[in-house]
Amino acid sequence: MRDTPSAPPYPESRPPVAHVDASFEPLIPKFMTNRKKEIATMAEAVIHNDFDTIRKVAHGMKGVSGSYGFPAMTAAAALLEQAAKSADGDSINRQLTALASYLDQVQIVYEEL
Repeated sequence: MRDTPSAPPYPESRPPVAHVDASFEPLIPKFMTNRKKEIATMAEAVIHNDFDTIRKVAHGMKGVSGSYGFPAMTAAAALLEQAAKSADGDSINRQLTALASYLDQVQIVYEEL
């Protein structure tokens, strides 16, 4: 399970590709929907300077995305978690934008791993 090593957003380059274990294919639509909901939750939390919520949500995203085979998402969530610990709203907003772009553009390739 691996991602191509590109940093979001991807306006002029090829979209990122995630290589995911084929056994996860039935789970991926709900997985992606849940990640988008988490981005919305964190964006709302930024408005209220609720850095603890951002930290917790990012931490959970970091763990689950690695388990499902999305290391680029794991790395972005780790940056979000760190920014939340530092109460760095600007960095959080940048990371949320990049992560939303990644989710919108990632192409998933299912493989027998």
